[in-house]
Amino acid sequence: MAEVEVTLPRMLARLVDGARVVTVDARTVFGAIEAVVELHPELRVHIFDEAGEVREHIACFHNGSAISRDHAVAPDDRVTVLQAVSGG
Repeated sequence: MAEVEVTLPRMLARLVDGARVVTVDARTVFGAIEAVVELHPELRVHIFDEAGEVREHIACFHNGSAISRDHAVAPDDRVTVLQAVSGG
C-alpha cells in the first residue's frame, strides 16, 4: 500500500468541512477514491453510481495525467478527482 493524496474539487470539499486534500493508503487510483469515501461516506452518492462505479461526470487523474481507475499508485503520488460542470 502507498500513502497518496487525493485532491477533491471545491464542490465536494464543502461536504467534508472544506478538506480539499485527503491522505489515504491505497494500491490503485480507484482504491484511493474508495478510501476517501470510506472516511467521508457523504461523498459516496456524488462519486459512485448505484452500481458502485465512478459516475460518468467524474474524471480521475494520477499525478496530473488521465488514467484508468486500476492504475497503481506509489508513495507520495497524487490522485485528483474532478467533476464536469456544465451550464448555459
